[in-house]
Amino acid sequence: MDVYYKAGKEKSVVYEDAQDGYDYKKGRYSFLSFQTTGKEKELIIQVHKEGKYDTNYSKYKINLIGLPFKVKKIEIDNEKVLFDKKTFENSNYLIVDKEFTELHIIGE
Repeated sequence: MDVYYKAGKEKSVVYEDAQDGYDYKKGRYSFLSFQTTGKEKELIIQVHKEGKYDTNYSKYKINLIGLPFKVKKIEIDNEKVLFDKKTFENSNYLIVDKEFTELHIIGE
């Protein structure tokens, strides 16, 4: 998933289902709403999920594009995440569990 830094707020959505019938009428779909908030030295990504469809993947690869700061700290659902700053600066992506609700990237 590509996430482009933007100062201010932005919202995007993703809809997924099995694409092979009418199970979506029974709630077997996934509707994800992503809210990003970009600040001078922060990026916050919040996710809200609706529906009961379980996708066949368990993680997201989040490519962070255009961050105007060096990353100092990363928190997922209010828990600090250990990461290698040097490796991150070269790759600019994170692998995160798909069940996260808030990703907070703090710069220096």
